[in-house]
Amino acid sequence: MRIDRLKSRGRQLGYVLLSEMVRKSCPLIFMQRGYREAVAEEKKLRWLHGLLCWRSPQERFHKNTNRVGKAAPAHTALKSKKIRKEIKKGDAMFANFTQITPRMRVLSDSQIKEIHLGACDILERTGSLIHNEEARNLLYSHGAVVENNGLVRIPSYLVDRALNTVPERFVLCDRDGNRAYRMETGKTHFSPLVDNIDIIDPQTRQRRKFVAADAARMAKIMDYTRHMDVVQVGAFAADLPPEIVDRVNIREMMLHQRKAISFSPSGPDALLDVIEMASIIAGGREQLKMNPYMMKLGEPISPLVHDDHAIKELMICAEHRMPIVYYPIPMGGATAPATSAGLLAQSHAESLAGLVIHQLTNPGAPFLYGGVATVMDMKSTVCVYGGPELYLQCAALSDIATYFHLPFWGTAGCTDTKALDTQGAAEIGMSCLLAVLTGANLVHDVALLDQASLVDPTTVLFCDEVIDHVKHFMRGIQVTDETLAIDVIDSVGAGGNYLIQKHTLQNFRSFWQPTYFTRPAMGVSEAHDLIKALNEKVIDIEENYEVPPLDPDKVAALQELEKKWLKG
Repeated sequence: MRIDRLKSRGRQLGYVLLSEMVRKSCPLIFMQRGYREAVAEEKKLRWLHGLLCWRSPQERFHKNTNRVGKAAPAHTALKSKKIRKEIKKGDAMFANFTQITPRMRVLSDSQIKEIHLGACDILERTGSLIHNEEARNLLYSHGAVVENNGLVRIPSYLVDRALNTVPERFVLCDRDGNRAYRMETGKTHFSPLVDNIDIIDPQTRQRRKFVAADAARMAKIMDYTRHMDVVQVGAFAADLPPEIVDRVNIREMMLHQRKAISFSPSGPDALLDVIEMASIIAGGREQLKMNPYMMKLGEPISPLVHDDHAIKELMICAEHRMPIVYYPIPMGGATAPATSAGLLAQSHAESLAGLVIHQLTNPGAPFLYGGVATVMDMKSTVCVYGGPELYLQCAALSDIATYFHLPFWGTAGCTDTKALDTQGAAEIGMSCLLAVLTGANLVHDVALLDQASLVDPTTVLFCDEVIDHVKHFMRGIQVTDETLAIDVIDSVGAGGNYLIQKHTLQNFRSFWQPTYFTRPAMGVSEAHDLIKALNEKVIDIEENYEVPPLDPDKVAALQELEKKWLKG
């Protein structure tokens, strides 16, 4: 009996000591090293506790029975005043640690390591075609193997160096200089394309070519929306010369909306013009470096080809510290392996090649990791822009970015349909939710239709509503004395209701309320025409919404710069 009592006391002491270690050390680890490390430490300590407090089946039986041999009630422990006191006492830091924001991942750490090692093998063994002499010379001077045909084999140590120097976060500003859009863990922003080959005209609801006048109209829609954070300019307008359309559309965005801008220039010279335009908005080159207002979009050509202009623009952005995303668009079965793991390894290698050149040019310059990792539809040969492979493989790239502490550029809110219909709504809703759940920092191509060839302002407003819905879900559930409402439940009692409770009055406004979706009362038989309502709102914005004007001196400076483009 004495030995049994000593064993029991030892277990109690072990429980108390390890419980205190879990309670006090895990929140500290969470703050210092992040969620993953804190969870690992908690699992380790709880495993030790389980080992210390292990009991044989016979011991467990006797522990859970009373003297007459009947099983003790399951809630007996909760009646202990001592345990209740400890639970109520709690710990504020540990409470914050255990509150969860919804998240998901599709790759384990070991899978990510295998994909990364595969990508490094591709860079070292297969190599990349880099059609830029300056970049080849730069890589050669740091130990890469360069062949006469432009093939470059990049050693793994250059990849490791780039991953060590690239910043894990950066901030984009709006037109007024507010540091509004943080590309960092736990933050997700959305970026619609404002111009394209075609547009659905709000007045006729017919598809037609996108023209220059549409840019200003789309800019007003973007400024009006609640959740479209970074306006994406693709340089389309059927009535403008191709060599200046990028700068004209960017100028329209600067004049008619206030959010940050991402863009695809027509070449290195156009990029330098856009940097000068952005400097005017920011108040100077140094201010632009400290508070970037614009972000460059660039891409390699899958498989493993890096174009001269793309690399030159990559290096210009590094020199000027303008944020850039260098994203491949591998299509499984066409320009990448038909297996997801192979596609991810190739995509990762293509991004890493760009990252190495970027960081060798200017270590510490801001870089956004990303990719449109999709497949080719073997029936139609189109690039799938609304299928599960796109969602899954982009989620995997997000896991890779998180593992290497890189901000991630995702793809969502787009659809393969040629108009906003039930299929389009399903693809948009699912992709937006998955993009946020998997931790994408900047989600691009929102509201694009027909394999990214069509824009529709009505679809932009639809996506804005969906994103509002998703963001409400991502708040998670806060568990406090106030939200548990135990006293309120006791006051109402069995069979009562909560309509007249003060607690309801204080909290019901946190319920999500739709702006464009409807919840008709029972008995209302007439269906709500959502597309019609959204289109009417688009027309109302075009006619009545006013965007605060840009400073006249900045407008004049942009107009003076425009003369340079027209001469060119």
